[in-house]
Amino acid sequence: MKIDYVIKRILHTVLIFLAVITLNFFIPRIGVDDPAERYYPPQLGSMTDEEYDEIKALTREQYGFDKSNLAQYAEYVKRLFSGDLGNSFQPGRPKVMEMILERLPWTLVLSVSTMVISAFFGITYGTFAANQRGRLADTALLASSTVLTALPSFIIALILSMVLGFGLGIFPCYADSEMMTSFDWSLAEIGNVLYNAALPIISMRIGGIVGYAVSTRNSVIVVSSDDYILTARAKGLSNSRILYSHTLTNYLLPIVTRFMMGLSGLIGGAVVIEKVFNWNGMGTLFINANLNSDYPLMMGVMLFLSSIALLANLTADLLYFVLDPRVQDGGRR
Repeated sequence: MKIDYVIKRILHTVLIFLAVITLNFFIPRIGVDDPAERYYPPQLGSMTDEEYDEIKALTREQYGFDKSNLAQYAEYVKRLFSGDLGNSFQPGRPKVMEMILERLPWTLVLSVSTMVISAFFGITYGTFAANQRGRLADTALLASSTVLTALPSFIIALILSMVLGFGLGIFPCYADSEMMTSFDWSLAEIGNVLYNAALPIISMRIGGIVGYAVSTRNSVIVVSSDDYILTARAKGLSNSRILYSHTLTNYLLPIVTRFMMGLSGLIGGAVVIEKVFNWNGMGTLFINANLNSDYPLMMGVMLFLSSIALLANLTADLLYFVLDPRVQDGGRR
């Protein structure tokens, strides 16, 4: 791997990260005259306007809105590069990083399970469908892809909740609210987590499996028509050897891209599903922060998600170069 290629990709990622920090700070403030307005106490009948203005000024100072946006931005960046995401506006002013780390494992339960299951079954079935091109397995995959493309994940989640939850009662429709506070790594608790996570995982997995399967199918079909594959067949090599020794490394390139794109949405992609099933993960944390105008928490969650996306994209670029050395800067060959 050329060191200059790696350095360029890292510098490119750093520049984007700096832009993300800036946008992450200013976008929530667009169109908001007074971010502290939500936190003003009610004006009592005996209180004069001057006294109430003083109370509002103290409130703005308490929450850090008494300075200009540029001054706040400079302080935010300085604090950020010291590893401090700030304190939430919630009672007790808890640390934003502590709140994120508390919710992160519960989102990973859904997201990592979904990614692993989707990638394994999707790649397996997609390879099989490509080898059965035009037959039932291939036709069924394309038909299901057409249907599921038109169905958002939250619609699938609501259907499964109605049928498997409310209708048949096989799985709980809503996550156990006490599960996260009482978890102790016992077999019973692990089983309870899997039981409560079943419907969210299934809801996210259906579209993921089909997506991976279609991408794999198309990649295998394209690669299978290349000259070196035709030459391998002409030499009399077995189909399994052609698949694993020649086709695999080349059709994995777009799959790597899809996997890394999925990794970039590993946490944020579960926001709607978490809300449907009342799963207290990162998605629910961000929604509540947005509803409560909790700026430090909103910015902390968004920056965390953006960092994962940037790292995933950087990893995809470097993996592309490892899998195919012909890849040059900017994706040219």
